[in-house]
Amino acid sequence: MNTNGHRRPAARRLAAAFAVVAFAAAGFAGEGEIGLQMGIVSPDPGLSGEPQVLDNRSTMFGLRAARLFGEHYAWFVDGLYGNIGTSPALADDARTWALRTGFDFYFSPYDDDVSWFATLGGGLLDVDLGAVDSFDRTFGSLGFGFRWLAGDTTSLRLEARADRTIGESGLGGKRLTNALLTFGIDWGVGAPPEDTDGDGVYDRRDQCPATPMGAIVDKRGCPLDEDADGVPDGIDKCPGTPEGWPVDDGGCPLDSDGDGVPDGRDDCAGTPQGATVDDRGCPSDSDSDGVYDGIDKCPDTPQGASVDDRGCPSDSDGDGVLDGLDRCPGTPKGARVDSSGCPMDGDGDGVPDGLDKCPNTAAGVEVDAEGCEKKAPPLFEKGRKTLVLEGVFFEVNSADLSPASLEVLDRVAESLLDWPNVKVEIGGHTDSTGSAAYNKRLSQKRAEAVRQYLISKGVAPERLTAVGYGEEKPIADNKTKEGRARNRRVELRKIR
Repeated sequence: MNTNGHRRPAARRLAAAFAVVAFAAAGFAGEGEIGLQMGIVSPDPGLSGEPQVLDNRSTMFGLRAARLFGEHYAWFVDGLYGNIGTSPALADDARTWALRTGFDFYFSPYDDDVSWFATLGGGLLDVDLGAVDSFDRTFGSLGFGFRWLAGDTTSLRLEARADRTIGESGLGGKRLTNALLTFGIDWGVGAPPEDTDGDGVYDRRDQCPATPMGAIVDKRGCPLDEDADGVPDGIDKCPGTPEGWPVDDGGCPLDSDGDGVPDGRDDCAGTPQGATVDDRGCPSDSDSDGVYDGIDKCPDTPQGASVDDRGCPSDSDGDGVLDGLDRCPGTPKGARVDSSGCPMDGDGDGVPDGLDKCPNTAAGVEVDAEGCEKKAPPLFEKGRKTLVLEGVFFEVNSADLSPASLEVLDRVAESLLDWPNVKVEIGGHTDSTGSAAYNKRLSQKRAEAVRQYLISKGVAPERLTAVGYGEEKPIADNKTKEGRARNRRVELRKIR
């Protein structure tokens, strides 16, 4: 049994315990807290000499310090002093000092401010029973409770714990189990905790640590977004955007086609710039020409008319009837047309009114390009039936036309084309040089050569007959050079 002189070392131990707590708190600057505790202890019967019931309890008080690691972990040191009443058999009250250290584990908070925790640790229990006994024992501690954040640097704790001694000194080596219920208030110490994203919620509490500057956040540090557009309140320049609408970086509705109707309710995305649209963002086309109102420079185009990119109709043939409505495109310029754009021909001669210089030609009369009655071709004027084609020559003993002959035959072809009802015989003639049979064959070939050339110029084959007369029909004396030259000829004879 120890004497009362043992109390002074115990007091020093208590002072040392509180010093440890104070120094520990001082070292937790920025991420630590220090606080006051008070509580109720229900002592082990082996210590108090009384049953361990609620009525047998004593008050304790002390200090606590902790180092926080994020939102879920903390290392703590605390110390409690209490004066436990004992049974009369023990005479003196038991003065106890408990110095403890360990770890807190904070469960996911069930709201923004309150979180449950479990605590596990151990420490040293110093008991002074006065003249009866004094001893030190180590103990293990297990507890649970909840923590309420009352402010940025202030929190309140309520913890229920059990301390079970491990050593064997004092009280005959009996194991002691003390039950405690403590209440404490803690304050942050040192420099303020970090707030990396500057949202007003310290990093150790901030569940959204990369919040954009200026965003409004909740107590957990997570941005609020009332209109759910992905742009946090406080940064959102257009709060109240309907849900689901695409927005820009400022939270304002996008209008990709610039028609004044946000993309979120634009049923016609991609409307051309400048087009007039309805409430759904769809362009209108009042004249149904395919060019939208607002862009259409000719907004009253008749239905069905072809238009250009500006919405204006065209009239390619210049007859006053718009393309798309014109049933006869390509009308010659100057011709008079009906409402469908087709030329009118009052005398039925095939030349449109307006171009017809002889508008009252009798029915059935063949007319020229100007609508006037055709005259006989110059080849057969004044009742002539036969015409020698002056200037048509062939190579010697050949049916090949000379280049100079082609110009004469071109004029003959034009005359025949102007008078399509005329049929002619092409007669080939020679002088008397050579045998009659040879001259006959040669003249036939030359007549055929002329016929084929006229056909190549567009004269219908059925209008042309080729006959070789050889030397049978001279028109001059074959005894002279001049006469023979005249006899070598090609004649056209009108046969109808």
